[in-house]
Amino acid sequence: MAIITAVTARFLEATPEAGVVFGAGDFNTYSMVLVEIHDDSGHVGYGEALARRGGAMTAVAVESLLAPVLIGKDPRNIEGLWVEMVQQLRTWGHVSGVVMEAVSGADTALWDLVGKIEGKPVWQLLAGAGRSEVPVYASSVYISDPDTMVTEALAQQARGFKRLKVKIGRKPHEGGQDADLRALWAIREAVGDELELVVDANGAYDAAGAIRMGRKMEPLDIRWFEEPVFMDDLGGYEQIHGMTSTPLARGETDFGIFTMRDVIEKRLIDVVQPDLGRCGGITGARHIWTLTYAHNLAFAPHTGFSGGYSQLAALHVSAAAPGLLALEHMFIDNPCREIFVGGYPEPTNGMLAVPQGPGLGLELDLEKVDRYTVELPSRQGQPLA
Repeated sequence: MAIITAVTARFLEATPEAGVVFGAGDFNTYSMVLVEIHDDSGHVGYGEALARRGGAMTAVAVESLLAPVLIGKDPRNIEGLWVEMVQQLRTWGHVSGVVMEAVSGADTALWDLVGKIEGKPVWQLLAGAGRSEVPVYASSVYISDPDTMVTEALAQQARGFKRLKVKIGRKPHEGGQDADLRALWAIREAVGDELELVVDANGAYDAAGAIRMGRKMEPLDIRWFEEPVFMDDLGGYEQIHGMTSTPLARGETDFGIFTMRDVIEKRLIDVVQPDLGRCGGITGARHIWTLTYAHNLAFAPHTGFSGGYSQLAALHVSAAAPGLLALEHMFIDNPCREIFVGGYPEPTNGMLAVPQGPGLGLELDLEKVDRYTVELPSRQGQPLA
């Protein structure tokens, strides 16, 4: 029997060659929390907790809240350990935020660790659909002038992608919905009807604005309209879904089954997009794919500009999940994704091969990790950076 001996977390931050602009704001640095779980036989499992903001808090949550739950336990009891981690604060209502992001990183690290112990890839441990490669869509064409957006769209089409995500949600002083629509029509005319378009507003609208936009996009044959309003506006989702035929999607800002349950059961969306660094890890994603399949919805995991382990975990989940539509594959520069020896795998003709090595299947480049690690002050009563 393997025994967990140590649980640690590191906050990583890196600056890409160019930042991005979208409905949620501007991002010029990317970050992640890397979780490490060691066992008594020398194996190490890695996972990632989402760290868009305040990653230092998440790192502390892993080590102070979750490590005492895991150390001394058999890592192969993953579902039981997931419940134990969540139950630490569920009684007090903490089933979202930093706590669930910390659980996400620890859970994924457990799956990676067990895969290495058993000598099997995670997708195989999941005993699911058994795909050796998964369909991916190109993401994202960010908000810019129409000519630049068209050029980027054509470049991804030339790479063989069959589906492309485009960001919308311009502010009124940037031209608002009219400018977004002009850019979308320019892209549609350039790529033709064969490339499927999806759009992502990152919660830029209120319900009324999203309804107007959803209706205006209907002639464009948009596959899904992602995050039209904030994730906590369930009434808004209900209004929008009932007043436009453009399908709705969400999931990246949801914290697993606890915040997605009502959304799925009330059929407020058509495409379910859990992010592995936030939804409770691989175990949390498995809970979500079961509920998604039961309600005959499409499953399309989100990756965004998360780091490499969140995206790698999403790839293994996509290989196993029923009802898979497609996995998001980011083509933007992201140093935190390229933390593996040889880099992160690239797709061919819209398909991405699943690593076949034990665990999550790629070797961590420790030199890169050290380069991106942010040194935090002592955690003994001092404020966090």
